[in-house]
Amino acid sequence: MHALLFANGEVSEREIRFLSKQTFDLIIAADGGARHALKWQLRPHYVVGDLDSITDELREQLQGTQFIHRPSQDLNDLEKTLLFCQEKGVNRLTLLGITGKRLDHTLTNLSVLSRFDTVFDLTLLDPDGEIFFVRNTFYYQGRIGQLISLVPLFSAEGITTQGLAYPLNDESLTWGVREGLSNVIVQNPVRISLKKGLLMVIAIYPEHL
Repeated sequence: MHALLFANGEVSEREIRFLSKQTFDLIIAADGGARHALKWQLRPHYVVGDLDSITDELREQLQGTQFIHRPSQDLNDLEKTLLFCQEKGVNRLTLLGITGKRLDHTLTNLSVLSRFDTVFDLTLLDPDGEIFFVRNTFYYQGRIGQLISLVPLFSAEGITTQGLAYPLNDESLTWGVREGLSNVIVQNPVRISLKKGLLMVIAIYPEHL
């Protein structure tokens, strides 16, 4: 089951245009992410979280939406929503609003998602590109000349790439030591594999998108 999840970060028209190529079985918002869903006329089936961002006016606009109140302060609204998606049998997630606004929120959201990358097939969309979590082998069909960055979380070993201008051959990337910023696609599909750790792959949207 493929679900679209709105978090409460930044969402731009660019990601919404990107979504026009896809269909979803469910649309779910993590608390304040419901405002993004409404703005882009993508009414959520469910809103999950402590619901402290849901005003009476917003509830009125979301008639027909089910509100799932999860008051625990031990988890943030994104993690509550991911657990709800797991309960609903979702196995593929496209997420918007994960990045932007406060840096602490962005980093926390990425940390939370790194705990769920083995539960869901995750694709994050932000105003600059697509973000994927990779633990073994990953293929990406991009455009020649498109930028792609490899960021370790927090260590990734035995990385080998094909289709990039600056290839890696059984090499390691480590947070605070070495990153793989702004590589370039020269052949499709791009293949990225690693033997150990977790790698965040960020594919920057082509300029004309």
